[in-house]
Amino acid sequence: MSGGLLEATLLGACPGLRERWESIRRMHGSRVPDDGQLLTQVRLHVVELLAGGRVAEFTRFARAVERLLGEADPILADLLETQLIRPLAEDVEGARVSPSLVTPHLGPRLRASWPYAP
Repeated sequence: MSGGLLEATLLGACPGLRERWESIRRMHGSRVPDDGQLLTQVRLHVVELLAGGRVAEFTRFARAVERLLGEADPILADLLETQLIRPLAEDVEGARVSPSLVTPHLGPRLRASWPYAP
């Protein structure tokens, strides 16, 4: 999966992040931000969503990540797990977000990668 498709999938699932991400892209000029920068911004955005109790967009995000994991080659799966899912779970735990806002929305693949899932 190309970085462009990863970006399109995650921004499609997190429309509230689009404006911030476009601003970051403009700051980089002709140099495109890498997947790691995208995943960091997605994590920050998702924590904000959950801390604010905005579960609908989190549900779209979780479904998109579940789909990505199902289609991912080993390199993308590792990238998602190490740079998005595990750090996001730690951020969510650190923000003291109730697991009841998270775990009902995790599909089987995402649940298997989420360190705090029951």
